[in-house]
Amino acid sequence: MLTADQLLKEGETFIEDYNIEIARWTNTHWTSTVPPLYAILTDYRLILQPHTRKRYEPAIIPTSYVTNVVRLNTDRNGVMLYLKTGHRIGLFVTADPQQTLLHNLQQRKLPKRKVHFDGEFDAATVRRIIEFLAS
Repeated sequence: MLTADQLLKEGETFIEDYNIEIARWTNTHWTSTVPPLYAILTDYRLILQPHTRKRYEPAIIPTSYVTNVVRLNTDRNGVMLYLKTGHRIGLFVTADPQQTLLHNLQQRKLPKRKVHFDGEFDAATVRRIIEFLAS
C-alpha cells in the first residue's frame, strides 16, 4: 500500500487519512464490503486503496467531482458521496466519532483553489475497486 507521501502531487496538501469500508445497501440494511480501504484525503483528491498485501493502483476521486456529501442514514458512522457522474458511494468510516471525513469533504467541495490542479475522474478505477470488493 502506498503512503500519503508517495501519492501526493506537487502543490497538493494532505488533509487526513481514514480507514473506511464501502457501504452497500441490501434489501433491508447497509452492509460493509471486505477488504476495508485506506482513504487519503487531500485538498484535491480522495484516494482509495484496499488494505491487502498485494499492491493495487489506487482509485482516485477528485474532490471537484463531489457534488454533495451527507451523513449516511445508518447506525454506523458513514457518509454518502454524490458525484458529478451520477454515481453515489456510501462509505462507513471507522474510528471517526467527530465525523471529520464528512466535514472535510464538505469543505473540499467548496471552490477555494489557490493552485490549478488538473484532475480527471476515471470511472474505470472506481469501477475496478467496486468489482474487486464484489468478488
